Parts: sequence; structure tokens; C-alpha cells
Amino acid sequence: MPYRIADEVATHDLLEAHGVPVPHAYGLCDSPYALVMDRLAGHVDLSSAGDEERERLLEQYLEILARIYGIPKSAAGAAGFELPADSAAVALGGFWRRMEAIYDPSMEGLPADPIAVFLRRWLRDNVPPNRLDQARFTTYDSFQFMFDEGAITGLLDFEHAHVGDPMMDLAALRVRDTIKNVGDLSRTAARYEAVTGVAIDHDVVEYHTVLYNALSVLSTGPPLAAPARGTDWLSYLAWYVNGARWAFETIAEIRGYRLDPVAIPEPHPSRSGPALRHLVAGLRAISDPSAGGYELAGLGRVANHLKRVDEIGPDLEAADLDDLRRLLGHRPDPGEADRELVELIDAAGPGREEELVRVLDARAQRIHLAMASPQSLMLRHPRLRSIRADRPTARDPNDGWPAGAIPGTA
Repeated sequence: MPYRIADEVATHDLLEAHGVPVPHAYGLCDSPYALVMDRLAGHVDLSSAGDEERERLLEQYLEILARIYGIPKSAAGAAGFELPADSAAVALGGFWRRMEAIYDPSMEGLPADPIAVFLRRWLRDNVPPNRLDQARFTTYDSFQFMFDEGAITGLLDFEHAHVGDPMMDLAALRVRDTIKNVGDLSRTAARYEAVTGVAIDHDVVEYHTVLYNALSVLSTGPPLAAPARGTDWLSYLAWYVNGARWAFETIAEIRGYRLDPVAIPEPHPSRSGPALRHLVAGLRAISDPSAGGYELAGLGRVANHLKRVDEIGPDLEAADLDDLRRLLGHRPDPGEADRELVELIDAAGPGREEELVRVLDARAQRIHLAMASPQSLMLRHPRLRSIRADRPTARDPNDGWPAGAIPGTA
């Protein structure tokens, strides 16, 4: 991540100075490295609230958001936040460019990820024009607050805060909705306009939905490619594949086509199958996160992933190479496949966008399928619901994660 906890202090101070309810930041502790702040009472998950309480809380949040949008850009600049100079900086300045600046040296010497390469190029090529006048201070990773007895006690989680496009907040809402029961998104969007006074540009919201999810791809890329001791590797993989899939699904939504689901192959374990099954069973038996076995539990999930790769990985890799044969005109050597795909992405014009999206989305789906057994919650991939009133999308209770579940941890 391009920010550390210390960088969030400026956001706490700026918001508090403008009447926004946030925990007061008292100072930093060097060892362990931590920010000491007020403790907020209540809950974070709206699934614990009834319909009427949820509506009241969202109304309160939008009123707070209007207060945040009213912070003068000069005050944000004085607090150390970069002020964008053009539409490209409104879209990609601040957090995204700092993320890229961390990503590139972290991936140096490692194979380029075709999914990340494609999404970075797509975002550069499709920056929404004429957005400089719309720039506001935004917490970006928005709709995160604690509440108690029907009232918001404070906002939290500000590592994405910067001066950017307010449509970022609505893009974040679509993703937040997959893990929190936000309710009727189109109604929330209508109230957003009424309460904040900011007109919604749905095309810009959809662009920023791609960007928000591309952040997951970039932020998890280095720890997946070169994990350090203690890395919760499968949790990172869960955010990577869901972010990639939501990004490609949104591009398809923008362009007006639907992506095809990938079938799960029948398992055909290799001679290593018995050893992998034994490893998984043993790690499960001795893993108890509540008893301090967090790292051990994470390794158990990695072992289960490797068992699944042993069962269906060869078929998934063969299907990926079949896709590349249709795209490249020949079936590449597996060791050269990613390099050839990256070269094609770099050289391809807009006319090849859809076929690249389809191939890369299918690849992300296959990575996802190999994470765990078909019954696992980790294989769920909730559909992002639209905030457009003319595209109502009801929540499917069988499509998402249960309340409080985090992808990659169950």
C-alpha cells in the first residue's frame, strides 16, 4: 500500500476540523506501530440493522458526505493533499498513481501480470473528460462507518482519501454492497444527488468501478508474486480474482455485452493427491485462529488450494492455452504464454478490447475456481448491483457472502 497508518492522521484532522464525526487521532505508537485514536461504539455491518434503521443511517451518512464535499480544496491542499491539475489527475492522481509507484518496483524482476497490464492501459485510455471542476475531497473507500442505536458514531478507514472525483464514492458503494447489506442502491443514488447536490454521471461511476477493482489487482499483485513470511496468501488471491472479475464485468457492462461463465472441470488428482489431502486434513486439525494459529490457518487454506490445483489445474491450464491459441493464432509454450499475451496487449488497438477482456476474464475465473472446493464460500462471486434506476438488480441471497464473512477466510 502506498500509505502507512501515519498518513491517515491528516485525514482524521482535516475531517474533524470540518465537523465530520471521526475518531480523534491522539498520536502514533512506534512499537508496535499503531495509531492511537478514540474508540467508536457500535457495529459496522448493516446486515444487523432493520430496513428503517438502515435508511436512517444511509441518510445520515449522505449528510456527512455532503459535509466532506464542502471542505474547501484549499484546506485539503494545506493539509498536504495533492490538488489535481487536469481530468487525468482527477481520475488517476492521488491514490492510483501512488499505487503504481509502489507496484512497479515491487514487481521488478517478476513476470508481468497480463491482467494488471491490461487494466492499467484501459484506465489510461478511457479517462473521463471534463472532470476537473468536479474534484472534491473524498475518502474514496466510502460508506464505511460505525453505528449504534440508529445513529452513526463515526467514520473510519481513510487510507484512500484524496482530492478526486466524487463518483469514486459511488463506485466504492457498489463493491461495499457485496459485503454489507446496503439496500436499494438506486434509491441511495437518488438520495445522494438530493442530499449532496452532486449530479451523478453514471458513465463516470462505471469507469471508477473498474478503477476501484483494479486497485485490488495492483495492491495484491506483489504479495501474491513474492509472499513474505506470514502473508495470508489466499485472502490476497480472493481479493485479486474478485477485483479482476468485477473490473472485466464492468467493462463488459460499459460496452454492452455479457461475459461467459467458465465450467468447473471434473477432478483428476495426480499421484500427489493422497499427500495433499493428508496435508490439508492435518493442518485443519491443528489450526485454530482464535488460539493464535492465524498463520497456520492461512497455510491450511493454501494447502487446500494446492490440492484443488492438483485436481483440476491441468484442465484449467489447457483451457487457458486454448483461449490463447485463438487470440494469438498459435498455441504458446506455457512458459512463454504470459510474455506473449503482454506483448499482444501492448500492441493491440481498441478493436481487440472485447476479445482481450473475454480471455482475461476467463483466466481470472479459472484462477478463482482453483482456490477451493466447489462448496467453499471462497468460490462465490457476487454480482455488482447497478445504481442506475433503469437497471434494477435485486440482491440474490445465494450469490454473496454471509454477513461478516470476508473472501478468502472461509
